[in-house]
Amino acid sequence: MKVIYRALTRELIQNIVLSIAFLNAVLIIEKLFKLSKIFASVGIDLPNLFLLIILLQPQLLIFTIPMALLLGVLLTYGRTQADNEMTIFMVSGMPYKKAFKPALYIGTAAFFLTTLMSFYLAPAGVSLVREKILNILAERAPLGLEEGVFNQGFKDVTIFVKEKPDNLHLKEVVIFDERKKETKIVIAREGLIKKEKDDINLSLLDGKAYFKRGTSLNEVIFKEYIFKLSPNIDPIAKKISELSLIELISKIVTEGSKNIDYKLELYKRLALPILCIISVFLAPSLCLIVGKSGRIGGITVGLAIFAIYYIFMIYGANVAKAGKTSAEIGSLMPVLVMGFLAFIIYFRIKK
Repeated sequence: MKVIYRALTRELIQNIVLSIAFLNAVLIIEKLFKLSKIFASVGIDLPNLFLLIILLQPQLLIFTIPMALLLGVLLTYGRTQADNEMTIFMVSGMPYKKAFKPALYIGTAAFFLTTLMSFYLAPAGVSLVREKILNILAERAPLGLEEGVFNQGFKDVTIFVKEKPDNLHLKEVVIFDERKKETKIVIAREGLIKKEKDDINLSLLDGKAYFKRGTSLNEVIFKEYIFKLSPNIDPIAKKISELSLIELISKIVTEGSKNIDYKLELYKRLALPILCIISVFLAPSLCLIVGKSGRIGGITVGLAIFAIYYIFMIYGANVAKAGKTSAEIGSLMPVLVMGFLAFIIYFRIKK
């Protein structure tokens, strides 16, 4: 029996790892598309791109581990069903449920790993992604500013540089700032690119700034003017996703009636690890349904189950934000649906 467990465990791990690799490759495409928008004007080298992909992995793994676990179990035991190995196991005296003992152990390990990812590693990874993006933009911003070109690498800001002696120094700079309702125009003889904390700053020397106030145009003459350029990185790192478990709980306590988004985030992080356990208990019944269809049937059923899960996850969050239900029910709705589905299928198969 130990030989059978080892063989099943080895196949389970192989299928789960391959499923994670495939699902992560699919999900990373969206992240790469957003990164391409951010670095469109300055570009990014391969080492930094690979580093960003690695830092994004915890954020992706909290979604892909539960899905890969279910797919891995269905692929493994679906194959045993198709090859009649499960029938041989039962004829040899191994109860059907005991054959899933390796899946239970791996599912428990996946639960703890996903919990660690969800509450600690993913928020830390998102913060590191934000910091790394800022550093890359600060380093490569000079490369994005070209001579004689209207540079639009920063949202709602257009920069024209007549001359660029080196990567940091600029001459004859004109800036159109449309980040507020009223356009601001800044003209300077020289400029120097700097980075301070979360901002990329232009230190402009000997110039004029024009501000429109109502129907009048105000002119300000300056010796030095610090013009701040804040990269638009919200699509990659939302602030709420950077909060740790303690910070989330603190926000829920202090925000009062405005804490719906924090509650949804907290319970979503809790629901995803629980999904690992539900997937393991749901898998034996699904394998009987898949029957002789083997790997193809396992993939189809697994993707269908998770399509249902994500539909209810989005629906529950929207219902909670609309005030039609509590954040707890809205966030845990997909887990409750999956648990109920596992319960119903299990007892129908048992009968």
